[in-house]
Amino acid sequence: MSLLKITDLSVRIGGTTVVDEVGLALDPGERLALIGESGSGKSLTALAVMGLLPGGAEVTGSIRLGGQELLGLGDRELSRLRGERMAMVFQEPMSALNPLMRIGKQLAEPLRLHRGLNRRQASTAAVELAAQVGLPDPELIVRSWPHQLSGGQRQRVGLAMALATRPALLIADEPTTALDVTVQADMLRLLDDLVQQHGTALLFISHDLAVVAQLCQRAAVLKDGRLVEEGTTDTLVRTPQHPYTQRLVEAARATGSEEVAR
Repeated sequence: MSLLKITDLSVRIGGTTVVDEVGLALDPGERLALIGESGSGKSLTALAVMGLLPGGAEVTGSIRLGGQELLGLGDRELSRLRGERMAMVFQEPMSALNPLMRIGKQLAEPLRLHRGLNRRQASTAAVELAAQVGLPDPELIVRSWPHQLSGGQRQRVGLAMALATRPALLIADEPTTALDVTVQADMLRLLDDLVQQHGTALLFISHDLAVVAQLCQRAAVLKDGRLVEEGTTDTLVRTPQHPYTQRLVEAARATGSEEVAR
């Protein structure tokens, strides 16, 4: 059984169809990329899975996680699933962090809510999580405020928070786009290591085929809200069929990426 199965998913916002009958499946431990330019519908598809679409959005179709239908669930049940079964890392880490709460408390909170740890246990585990994602001086980091960390450090905190409860599904929405090239490479290696270590299924959102080629086994290409091509990453890179996919490949090759070299 697929861990995540999306069938005929459509999203309308303000009377405009922004996701149009998208269908995807993701197996346990698998890595699937959603690729497309800004406005292609990839992030809205991810937000639909998480139950985080903006108010007023109209959603039809089906989204099943481990066989359970997510569309139509109430906020309480979705909040529980977001902590225990699925999690998301956002492009801008500050959007996921509370600026008025120290890092350690933010790392500890999901451990207390979803893993039943007491305050002392959660505090200890928060330091361990900070160390696991490669943050320097973890004991100092957990006492810090979000604004005292660099962008790369905040993104590592966001990843630690997302994986704290060891969810079956991790959605990463352009998690390295706002970072410089060196930090981006480090984050991709870290993400690769952690999802492999925990056996986590990964839905990776990106506009960059070169990044996707480093990380994901399969890829699905979205254009104007519609799925135009899907296959193994290697096949899409070497023999893209749709003209839009071909343009994405050429754009990646133009950057000199080794992953999509001819």
